[in-house]
Amino acid sequence: MLHITLTGKQVANDPTDPLDRTFYGWGEHDSIMQNWRNNRGYWVLGARAQRESYVLFSYAGTHEVVMAAKIDDIVDAPGKPGRKIIEGEPLAEDHAVHQAYVGKPTPDSARVRNPVTYFETTIGGWPCGCGCGAEIFAGEFVRGHEQTALHQRVAQIGSIQDFIRWFDARMGGADAPPRAPGPVTVNRDGRLDLTIAPDGAVNLTFTPA
Repeated sequence: MLHITLTGKQVANDPTDPLDRTFYGWGEHDSIMQNWRNNRGYWVLGARAQRESYVLFSYAGTHEVVMAAKIDDIVDAPGKPGRKIIEGEPLAEDHAVHQAYVGKPTPDSARVRNPVTYFETTIGGWPCGCGCGAEIFAGEFVRGHEQTALHQRVAQIGSIQDFIRWFDARMGGADAPPRAPGPVTVNRDGRLDLTIAPDGAVNLTFTPA
């Protein structure tokens, strides 16, 4: 999980601030939405941040987690090379991550001088990469789901051999290996486009429905 430690509220005086903030840092008397909008960027975030689904914010003054938010995306901060802005929204109070951390002491693994840290947790995972909706806490897929997702996509083209030919034609261009002779059977609804180039070359493109 991504964790960020905030200082106390300070006036924002950067005229090039991409978030156009009036303040940054934890505002004890400001709303959660105000604190979220003013503290979601711009941070130095590594590649690991892209794999996280949630971010916690702690206040350095109390060593307590004060806010939790869902991460929808992490984007480049305009005009700030190497800096990132977190896109998302604060979690509701009944969300499992909010209930587990907000109002509690800053996790021990996050008590370091660097304001941006990470720690492992079994609370609040991320969706399986196959699109099934299952929540996972390690890797990209529920065990075996990567194979299911792959075969589902191959089936949209036809047989495995059909898929190999389609892939080589799409990715290889002029360097694609020669296609084996013989008909290609497509057992899928979709659209078939035929084009004939001025030099007489014929191209068939099948788009599954």
